[in-house]
Amino acid sequence: MTLPVALVGMGIALIPWMLLLASQGEWPWVGLDVLESTGLIGTGLLLRRGDARSASTAGATAALLLTDAWFDVTTSHGAELAQAWVLALLLELPIAALCGRLALRRG
Repeated sequence: MTLPVALVGMGIALIPWMLLLASQGEWPWVGLDVLESTGLIGTGLLLRRGDARSASTAGATAALLLTDAWFDVTTSHGAELAQAWVLALLLELPIAALCGRLALRRG
């Protein structure tokens, strides 16, 4: 699997999560995840085409993912806090680092 395909896949994989959040009325989080999903998909598609604008979308997506991790961890309590840390450490921060690296490499 190539990196562009993986990024698009990650963006699409957020859709069920967004639907779950929407069913719980968590609209601010849905909005943030829509932006992250769009950023991942856009970056993947631009990378596939060899478009230099992928650096901008990758940088913006990295910032969104860092913001998501920060707010997840700082606004959670109890069992939710453990889940927030797991998501941050295993998903959001590594993907943010990847997007940041893409932004710097392509920029």
